[in-house]
Amino acid sequence: MLLTVKIVCGSHIKFKDDFRSAERLSAKSEFNNCVIFSDRKLESNVIFQVRIDKRVGIWSGSIEIGVTTVNPESFTPETFPQSATELRNETWLMSSRTILQNGETLIENYGFDLEKLEEGDTVGLMRTNQGELVFFINKTPQGVAIPFIPADIYAVISLYGKCAQVSLVDVEPSEQSSNTEQHDAAGDDISSIYISTENNSENDKLRFHSSCGPLVKLSCTNRTAERKRPKDEFNNAIVLTHRPLRNDELFQIRIDTLVRKWSGSIEFGVTSHNPATFEFPATLTIMQTGTLIMSGNGILHDGKAANSPYTNFNLDQLQEGDRVGVMRKSSGEICYFINGTNLGIAIAGIHHPVWGALNLYGMAAKVTIVDRNEREEHNLRLNVRSHQDFYQAAAAEPTDETLLFHPNCGFHAAVINGGRTAHRPNSTDQFNHGVVLTNRTLKANEVFEVRLDKMVTKWAGSIEIGVTTHVPTQLDYPCTMTNVRSGTWMMTGNGIMHNGTSIVDDYGQSLDRLKVGDRVGVVRKENGCLSFLINGDDQGCAATNVPDCVYGVIDLYGQAAQVSIVYNSDNNKNSNDHFCNNMDLDNAGHSSNNFRMATSNSETLFGGDLRFHYLHGRNAKVSNNGLTASRPNALGEFNAAIVTSSRPLRDNEMFEVVIERMVNRWSGNIEAGVTTIRPEELIFPNTMTDIDHTETWMLSGSSIMMGGSTVPNRYTCNLDTLTVGSRVGIQRRSDGTLHYWINGEDQGVAAYDIPSNVYSVIDLYGQCAQVSITKAGDMSMISSQIVDSLSLPLANDLNHRFSICCGKNVMLKNNNLTATRVRHYTNSLVFSSSPLENDEIFEVRLTDVRNKWAGSLMIGVTNLSITDEYPTSHLPPSISGICADTWYISGSQVKKNLNAIKENYCVNLNRLMQGDRVGLRISSERTLKVLINGEDMGIAAYNLPKKMFVVIDLYGSTEAVSISSLGKNIMSPNDINANDSSSISLGDHPSPMKDLQLSRSIQELNGSLCIMFHAKHGKNVELCNNNTTARRISSYNHGIIVFSQSLDKSQLYQVRITKIDSNWTASIMIGVIDSSVEKLNFPPSAFGFRKSCWLICGDCIFQNGTKVKSKYGPNLDNLLEGNTVGLKVDFQDNLHLYVNGVDQGIAAKIGSGKWRVIIDAYGKCEEVMIWNGMGDCLTKEDSIFETSTERLESSMEKKSKPLESNLIKNCEYLNTCMMFKTSLCLPDPYFVPTENITCYCESCHRIRGDQLIYKQGDPPADYQLPIGWVRFPINITFDSTTTISSQCGNLMTSSTSSLSNVLTTWHVGYHGLNIPHVRRVMDFGQLVADNGFACENTSKSKGKDEKTDGTILIFSPTIDYASIPEFSRRYEYFDPITKKKMWSKVAFQLLVQPGSYKKGPPSYPSPISSHSSASCVDYEGIEWSTKEQGSTHVSALLVCVEPAP
Repeated sequence: MLLTVKIVCGSHIKFKDDFRSAERLSAKSEFNNCVIFSDRKLESNVIFQVRIDKRVGIWSGSIEIGVTTVNPESFTPETFPQSATELRNETWLMSSRTILQNGETLIENYGFDLEKLEEGDTVGLMRTNQGELVFFINKTPQGVAIPFIPADIYAVISLYGKCAQVSLVDVEPSEQSSNTEQHDAAGDDISSIYISTENNSENDKLRFHSSCGPLVKLSCTNRTAERKRPKDEFNNAIVLTHRPLRNDELFQIRIDTLVRKWSGSIEFGVTSHNPATFEFPATLTIMQTGTLIMSGNGILHDGKAANSPYTNFNLDQLQEGDRVGVMRKSSGEICYFINGTNLGIAIAGIHHPVWGALNLYGMAAKVTIVDRNEREEHNLRLNVRSHQDFYQAAAAEPTDETLLFHPNCGFHAAVINGGRTAHRPNSTDQFNHGVVLTNRTLKANEVFEVRLDKMVTKWAGSIEIGVTTHVPTQLDYPCTMTNVRSGTWMMTGNGIMHNGTSIVDDYGQSLDRLKVGDRVGVVRKENGCLSFLINGDDQGCAATNVPDCVYGVIDLYGQAAQVSIVYNSDNNKNSNDHFCNNMDLDNAGHSSNNFRMATSNSETLFGGDLRFHYLHGRNAKVSNNGLTASRPNALGEFNAAIVTSSRPLRDNEMFEVVIERMVNRWSGNIEAGVTTIRPEELIFPNTMTDIDHTETWMLSGSSIMMGGSTVPNRYTCNLDTLTVGSRVGIQRRSDGTLHYWINGEDQGVAAYDIPSNVYSVIDLYGQCAQVSITKAGDMSMISSQIVDSLSLPLANDLNHRFSICCGKNVMLKNNNLTATRVRHYTNSLVFSSSPLENDEIFEVRLTDVRNKWAGSLMIGVTNLSITDEYPTSHLPPSISGICADTWYISGSQVKKNLNAIKENYCVNLNRLMQGDRVGLRISSERTLKVLINGEDMGIAAYNLPKKMFVVIDLYGSTEAVSISSLGKNIMSPNDINANDSSSISLGDHPSPMKDLQLSRSIQELNGSLCIMFHAKHGKNVELCNNNTTARRISSYNHGIIVFSQSLDKSQLYQVRITKIDSNWTASIMIGVIDSSVEKLNFPPSAFGFRKSCWLICGDCIFQNGTKVKSKYGPNLDNLLEGNTVGLKVDFQDNLHLYVNGVDQGIAAKIGSGKWRVIIDAYGKCEEVMIWNGMGDCLTKEDSIFETSTERLESSMEKKSKPLESNLIKNCEYLNTCMMFKTSLCLPDPYFVPTENITCYCESCHRIRGDQLIYKQGDPPADYQLPIGWVRFPINITFDSTTTISSQCGNLMTSSTSSLSNVLTTWHVGYHGLNIPHVRRVMDFGQLVADNGFACENTSKSKGKDEKTDGTILIFSPTIDYASIPEFSRRYEYFDPITKKKMWSKVAFQLLVQPGSYKKGPPSYPSPISSHSSASCVDYEGIEWSTKEQGSTHVSALLVCVEPAP
């Protein structure tokens, strides 16, 4: 059927082509009054489609399309709507990405954005046979938008905003059939419709239908349903899903709130009734047709029992946080799930469409639709509420000898966790009737011990424990066990009672003083003596002549709300076991109290068991094994995303998170604090600052809030100023004070009198969208305890020492190897006794750090000529006052004299601890590098003069340092230490003797470390060169290789790709595995390892074959021959990826173990070899030593191929420059969308491995890369017939007739200019005279050549000269992300016609001298000038942004 548009239309519409095309009149002055309708009603399963023929870019908004039941003939000119959004009476419309119903938003984020459609794009819609409304963009279905609409509908289109003209497009029969054939299948199986669109967007995720029972309230985009007045009403709360369930789709809800007033609970299942036409009854169990419901533990089909009992588990026993789900399989079987466990087939033969259905009946007051989360389901299964439920089938059956709680217990008690845990569910409402006995009698000398998991402070009294001769199945359970008058011995308070009578009044520690995590036990010894234990300490004999057949008994009385049995092996369990079993603490009394890591085992203080709790706010999501919390819909929701720690904080323990993602849409930022409320008891508010609980402290912005009220004094830091990468730490110290840490720096006391056992709280509010838990302190530093284990070299082994000339407050000791500040905090400069030689490392170790002072050590180099005879009185009090050129590190800044030249260069020196090491190295190119604990921080400064002395300022907290480096002249092979970078100085131009010496040393190093591949490997692998080279000899897989030795901490293990086959896709994979190689069965690819394996593939991280992180580091599939890739595990068990020697950051926390590196030579990667590059990036200047003589020679001649620009990600400097470029408001068509934006900051330049100088043109001419700038490619305008060329006065030369000629034969230069002139240059596409950057030659008269006008254009082959202030002035720029003031400037990269310009020396002061080593081009030809204005083309915009002082 051919459709046309209706004649009844808006006032600004003009029809064409027999009413098959419509155009908006005066499109540039009018944007609405252009509504049109189809000429007849739409047929089901027929696509109505239009094509956008014309767009106008001056308006916002675009085409709007939808359906309506309104007859267009009913409108008059006076009542005709101006836009489609004004239509009511059952109208559904798609506008931008929003679905509107009767003008109100129904779905905020649906399908492709209509505003982004271009001319020629098509948009359509279709009503299916089942009544669903589906939209199509360029013939691609966008998923079900509306689950049911009536049949009598008209299509409606609004030519709004950008959209100026559309035409009807007929749909080919084949296309129509492919989109509708699924609707004609047998039974019209709705669950199979649009399978291709199932993952198109999140708009098609299951949610509740807006039509529901009279007492139902929907929220959270219809994903949450709750019963109104839950304490007054118990039924009339039925709700259905918004669409039918697909085959094998799980409809799962989480119980959020229970009301204990009623009996019965949730009714859950499926129904064939369409919610749009359904008449909702009071309960689902009375439905007589089309309904399958699970109620209690039975199945009701059309109101009659069909499978009872279906399971041993009863839905009435579900607790808050439990999950229940239902699935209709493709075979027609209905299955139910409880906490992720399949209960089996409930009924079969259901092939017709079914909607998910539930009744918020009785106790069930609030539920939320949730996606599957295996981690949370696992935790929930461990906390099962019944000893006879279905979970026991999945768990290991306990043996008859296992000591457990008996399921028969007091009226207010319940036994959970497979009999290991007993609790009082309603502990806030009842305080007694909590007696629980063991499942068997105690053996002689057997300890019955429990740990307190939960307490409530509402009541007096606490746990009581003892033994009894009464059998659990025969005992008439009393309200308290002390009321039993026979066969019972109990410890209550600090007294002992026998048969209800006190026999010992003062026995041991009082049980009323126990806290969460404390343990209490009882043991009957062989001699009949009964003893009690508190936290493992025997309190002595409490009673004698106790019979041998006694049961253990505990009374969950008063404050004691939950306990778990502790076995002897539990005391030694890994903390992660406690987390998996949802136990809040291990032995709290045994945790370390030394905040400054006085123990070498950092896990004692910064426990790896800290995770986010599985219970959280409705808009939050916990992932990555509990380490990451996020707000998935960060652009649509700004609150209700509260997460808490999985257990209380120990004294002095740091809970730290790093901000990983932010959005700019909202105000406010992360909020952090602590609370005494357990996550299980917390009713999560929209924001944590709304809570009125008095024992909750939160930091919001710079305000400390206690119980929702602001404390008058403002805090020293402001969380609203934090950005991506910032770290926030929370710490409760043993003195009861609360401290916050920002990026590792203590912000001082925030609050006093904080009780113990507080949970940390993070509110992902406003701009903060995702955080991850990290360890406290800086990850790149080696702990001082490990460093201290390395003894200092003997004095006679060193030739480094401090000069006698030093500050007046410094005392030199140990043959001038140690410098100590004896008083105050300044006047403590020390210098090296001699200048640093090329590639010589001068390193010191901090031997005394006192935190009473602020600030810390500052270190650098100076050209001040220091000798032992230099007058001490001439020395300034600090390093900044030295009257000579001085480059030094202060905090994390690099400074030259008083000016900061680099921000965030390295680890903040203010965080250095006793035992940490800091070193300096000057290369032969006169660049300065800093090493912290042996790790190279990169280049700090360039172009250093010769004869530089080391200078150290013992400032602030640093009171003493000692030299820890060896001198260069006494290096020997035996001195090389693989774990200490200060032991080797690799020169860029070594002498022959040094080459031989280092070669032998590295051979010894290889031999001592035994770095080679294991003999066991994949079946397609061949090893050679003493097992240091691996080659895949056939196919594309079975190429797994394992290193022969396990990883040493902080040791880098690298391989170099030596052969690539581009016929395959994908490439090398690298990771670690904790397994014995002999026991490994090598799968076809590394994804086959399903246990204790971390793998990096492409730019994703996988754990045991499951992807846990994406967009990490460079894409390994793009590596080339000569690139290197490696792994290192630091001392905090964090896995780091290195690509070409560059650390890509923490990939994952893998924990302790005997990890081995695994390599999968997959796809394109055919050959790899172990590479001992000593951690440096491969460049052509590096010396590369390998085991094979042939490879040694070739590697010395061949440099590593650089990484392509698209491998570099997450560059903050690039992001800043892109923000600045956006602020210039330059039209997008001027730029090349298909060419990459290139960042030339030092980090990106180093990763790519680019040269500094390149040649181009005919004849070739040198030009320098724009280091420190970001390049935005521009479309080159060269057609002289265009409007732009006409505006230029036809300045183009004839040579511009070929774009390829310009790109290949013209020279490259740079041109600096002021920001206001950028737009004009881009409008012309070339340099012209009147833009503030040309120099007028007043002595020149009109030339004979038409292309000259007496004006000289100046440019240069080096950006350093082209961007001097005379050409490119700096402008102030305020960064909206970092909230910092910046300096910005711009330049253009040019293509210059050869022979059209002259070369000469600089006419203005140049930053590059004729004798400078950095002079990369001919100094005498550094300035290019021309009078021919048509001889240049602008090829790229260059942007540079610098921090303002």
